[in-house]
Amino acid sequence: MVNASPTAAVHALIPLTVLEAMRLQDVPEPDGLDEYHVELATKRLGMSHTVERQIARYRDLAARDERVARDEVVALFRLAGRRSDADLLFADAGRRAGTLAADRAGTVVQTLHRGLPRAARGPVGQRIAARLLRDLFGLELVRDGAVLAAEAARPITWEAKADGSACGFLGSAVAAVLRAYTDLEGAVIHQECCARGGERCRWETTVPHGSGRS
Repeated sequence: MVNASPTAAVHALIPLTVLEAMRLQDVPEPDGLDEYHVELATKRLGMSHTVERQIARYRDLAARDERVARDEVVALFRLAGRRSDADLLFADAGRRAGTLAADRAGTVVQTLHRGLPRAARGPVGQRIAARLLRDLFGLELVRDGAVLAAEAARPITWEAKADGSACGFLGSAVAAVLRAYTDLEGAVIHQECCARGGERCRWETTVPHGSGRS
C-alpha cells in the first residue's frame, strides 16, 4: 500500500483537471443573453482570468511531467468542495485525469497492448494501469480475489472534505485508467476512506476480471 507523505508533491495533471472541470461547469448556457453572461462570467470562478492563468500554468507543468506542492492542491480541492456541484465536478475531473493518464502511456504502448493475444493482454494491461496509478495518483493497484483494488494510506483527496466526497475524483480516475487497460465494465466503489475513519482509502471494482478486454 502506498503511504503518501503529507508534504509530497502532486502531479500537475491533478489540479489541471480540477480547474478544467470547474471551468466547464461554469460556462453559461448559449441562450442569447450575452450581456448578462459577460457580467455573470466575472462572478463565476471557473470563468475568471485567475483560473485561466492557473490552467495554463498547470497544463505547461503537466506537459513537462512536473509536480506542484501538495498543500496547493489540497487547497484547490477544498475550494472545489465548497461548491454545490462539487460531487459532479470531482467525478468529471477524475474522468478527465484518468483519461489523460491512460494516454500518457503513449501510442506505441497502447497499440502493442491492443495487439497482444487475449491471454497476455490482461496481465500486461494491469501492469500498465498499476504504473500509471502509482506514478500519477499515488495509488497502488492490487488484485484481491476476483476484483482489482486501488489504495493508498493518505491520498491527496482525503483531507479535502470531511465526508470523503472529494475522493470521488480518484474513484473516477481509477475507473478511467482500468477501462483503458483492463476488462473493467462495471463500477469502481470507494469501499474504505481515511476521511471516514479508515486506515486507508480503497477503491474496488464491482465485477470479476478476466484475462483482458477484447
